[in-house]
Amino acid sequence: MAYWDTSALFKLYVRESDFPYFLKLAGEPAGEIATSTVSAAELLCAAYRKERAGELTPGGALAVFQAFLKDCAEGRIVAIPYGEDVIAAVGEVLKAAYLRPLPVMIRALDAIHAASAKAARAKTLVATDGRLREAAALVKLKVLP
Repeated sequence: MAYWDTSALFKLYVRESDFPYFLKLAGEPAGEIATSTVSAAELLCAAYRKERAGELTPGGALAVFQAFLKDCAEGRIVAIPYGEDVIAAVGEVLKAAYLRPLPVMIRALDAIHAASAKAARAKTLVATDGRLREAAALVKLKVLP
């Protein structure tokens, strides 16, 4: 199973320049895609920002969100709940990121994503955010792209 944070997951629903790469990656036989339940709120927020900027047609944000919810309901995406296992893993991620000579200044939601990947026992984290990628590597996750 590969864990996808919202920055990567969003690219499956909105055709940005690197859309083909992420679509191909999602279709590889590596298994299911996992993401945190917080991705729903992040994805909807990002979609509304794109709609307001004129990069999605009116109603496009809701269509993106509905497509994501459908993929979750049909099992193409597995939502990892924010529970005690994730909270415990957040501590591991934050220690690895902050308690080093040159800390990785990871944000709370990115720490939740890395921790959710650990809690889901994912081996790979797919993300485009630099700080998340760096922190994930510190807790022994393979990072793509």
